[in-house]
Amino acid sequence: MTAMSRQRRQAILREACGYIELGELLVDHDQPVPASAARLLDRALRLLALLPEPTRSTADAKLLEGEALRALGRWDASLAALTVVTEQDPKRLEAWLGMGWCLKRLGRLDAAIAALKKGLESSPREPILLYNLACYHSLGGDVQAAIEHLTNAISLDGRYRDLLVAEPDFDPIRKDPRFLAVTHITV
Repeated sequence: MTAMSRQRRQAILREACGYIELGELLVDHDQPVPASAARLLDRALRLLALLPEPTRSTADAKLLEGEALRALGRWDASLAALTVVTEQDPKRLEAWLGMGWCLKRLGRLDAAIAALKKGLESSPREPILLYNLACYHSLGGDVQAAIEHLTNAISLDGRYRDLLVAEPDFDPIRKDPRFLAVTHITV
């Protein structure tokens, strides 16, 4: 048996990525995973399993695996894959965000906050990390930290202010005067 060519490995990664993107379009994270989405996401995982080592353990492959598992609601397994990504490439925002997502859904809000803070160490000026950190602090009842991170996110990218109205994670602090000030002041 001959070794898998680099081109074939890249083709598998692209194909798995496509299945994941299609599957995620069908997933409503507040509902059970539709069978059609599960089939696509499972297909992506089967493709990734075809990859030989060390390709199967690269950050690119593990990120795809983690994203597919996250979309399937297999959060513990997703965390394992995403942890490999953050160890290999700490600047991969998708991995930190995915870890936070999984930890939040596992009821481990403190660990989700810790993961995003660690992601900020590698990418301190990423508004999406700051915004999600603000969401988690809001859910955890730490108004001051939520406001600080939200202010920083909006300072870096004003489009995050537009998301506030529909973001349920801010419901616990929505009436706080500090939150109201951040949402109405132009930074």
